[in-house]
Amino acid sequence: MILAETRGSPLVSIGAYCLMPNHFHLVLQEIIENGITAFMQKVGTAYTMYFNIKNERTGNLFLKPFRAKRITHDAYFKHIPNYVHLNPAELFEPAWKRGIVKDVHELERKLRTYGYSSFPDFSGADRAERAILDASTRELFEKNVDMSQLIEDATEYHNKMAL
Repeated sequence: MILAETRGSPLVSIGAYCLMPNHFHLVLQEIIENGITAFMQKVGTAYTMYFNIKNERTGNLFLKPFRAKRITHDAYFKHIPNYVHLNPAELFEPAWKRGIVKDVHELERKLRTYGYSSFPDFSGADRAERAILDASTRELFEKNVDMSQLIEDATEYHNKMAL
């Protein structure tokens, strides 16, 4: 299985991720100095090569270099996986940030089965993708997430940020 293969020394450990149609979020911990920069360069180069071959094109794919935000406080870190894992909610419930969700249970089901996120792994799913995640990060978070409370907290946060 390709996900279980180790190639060289790891540059980072991956705590959480979410791939969206036009961007992605990664929660990374640097293992070696400048590991995040080297890892992101490898990811960017590999994906650009894949995309260019698949779409029979050449040239750059990303307009700007990656953006990173250092997490220095536990209180802030506690919210990051939730922020990352709620990103796909916009695909299913476009008004969710304003507190408008038609069916919280259906949204939760969609988020728990969204294949391009580590949320299913945090929710106890047994998937091959789990192999790329740092187990210690996953263990910090509850498996039984109260989705209604999570959405309510996130909505409150987004409303506060909009002021």
